[in-house]
Amino acid sequence: MDIIEKLLDIPDIEIEGTELNEKGDVIITVRSTIGVARCRKCGRRSSKLHGHDEAIMLRHLPILGRKTYIRICPARYRCTHCEGKPTTTQKLQWYKERSPCTIAYDEYILLQSVNSTISDVRIKEDIGYEAVVGVIQRHIENKVNWDKIERLNVIGIDEISLKKGHKDFVTIVTARDGDKITIIAVLNDRKKSTVKAFLSSIPKRLKKMVAEVCSDMYDGYINAAKEVFGEDVVVVVDRFHIAKLYRNVLDNLRKKETARLNPSSSL
Repeated sequence: MDIIEKLLDIPDIEIEGTELNEKGDVIITVRSTIGVARCRKCGRRSSKLHGHDEAIMLRHLPILGRKTYIRICPARYRCTHCEGKPTTTQKLQWYKERSPCTIAYDEYILLQSVNSTISDVRIKEDIGYEAVVGVIQRHIENKVNWDKIERLNVIGIDEISLKKGHKDFVTIVTARDGDKITIIAVLNDRKKSTVKAFLSSIPKRLKKMVAEVCSDMYDGYINAAKEVFGEDVVVVVDRFHIAKLYRNVLDNLRKKETARLNPSSSL
């Protein structure tokens, strides 16, 4: 396997070319190696190729610190079963239709947003504010495929503020297995009832594996976890939030002492 293919970590593709554009961004042109599509009308598989759509550019995970884009011309297939022989554009598992990003990049942005702000992520990734919000909204209330989750030892619950002033929140739920963090779900608010309902929906086979829930200091998250898992699971407050409280206390103390020792100081 080509080293670039390994770095991309995208299934069922073949790289046709790579280049750097005038901005220094990496552009990787790929094609799908899956030779079928499901008809949009009857749902049956068709292998009769009928050309390609126009090329689309999808933002992907950075390579060597450079912005990276995947360029692909989605294949079209003609159904030989339906009347009129309609054509269908092939859908691939690594990006969503009409999304400007790969699913891997979406999940990367979500993880970057935890314990941060949308503005910080926007600046770091050099993307628009609305683009970050769009990533979050695309994942809200996505149905969880629990069958794909084999282990669930540690659950993380964090909030993301969609608007400045921290008035509009969503909740991101993650699973941690060693050093690997996986997005499970994005809930459309941070209400205790919403979080409790989601945690209660975890299948029994996975629920009994949970040993720890890591949350921020919001009571709604902590109480929801305690009510669902009881005494069997340890609820841990994220060290990021504890450290933030310590910093705030020390900063306030510093300001008071500076003002006391040097009244003319502007702090």
